[in-house]
Amino acid sequence: MTYWFHQADAGSEDWFETGDDAIAVRQASFRGPDSSASVAASRSELAWVLDKFEPLGAQLYGARYGELANGPVDGGEPVSEADFETAWQRARHSRNISAPETVGPLPQGTRLTGTVSVLPWGPGTVGLFVDLGLPVVGFVDMAQLPFDPEGWPDVGTVADFEVATVRFHLEPPRSAPQIRLRQPTTPPLGQPWQRPERR
Repeated sequence: MTYWFHQADAGSEDWFETGDDAIAVRQASFRGPDSSASVAASRSELAWVLDKFEPLGAQLYGARYGELANGPVDGGEPVSEADFETAWQRARHSRNISAPETVGPLPQGTRLTGTVSVLPWGPGTVGLFVDLGLPVVGFVDMAQLPFDPEGWPDVGTVADFEVATVRFHLEPPRSAPQIRLRQPTTPPLGQPWQRPERR
């Protein structure tokens, strides 16, 4: 069976969905004077991310959605599924829009070298994908690239990029997380993209 519990204390609030073993299947937690979400994590999502995208994917998931409680959940006030879902959606929205970008394995501003792998919609449209040599793909939105498509890098271009954020799409059908990148410098129009300097 599935159970839903609520625990509240001064400055903290936890909502749990568990099975018969009392292990948290999903958890929504809020902390601090503004009751901001500290956890909005699902055990099945974490398992899927770990399986598909190796430990890096799981670390990125933890940075975005927080860490599930370890071991059985100790009691709490039973609540309805509807009440849990309301708390879950509130926590999930909060973590999607305001999770700190300064934690985890790839905090905002991390410099990565990658190879432009595909422009699936052509230069000047939507964006391009970057192979970072990691199990998670990199993506540069068109807003981070030159306005003129002639200034976009060709497939095979090696360049330095900065991490802007990490995005997950975990509602069915699930899709790969993306390391959203920005280009710290772009060459003048007509000039080649320079290979990164050796560090």
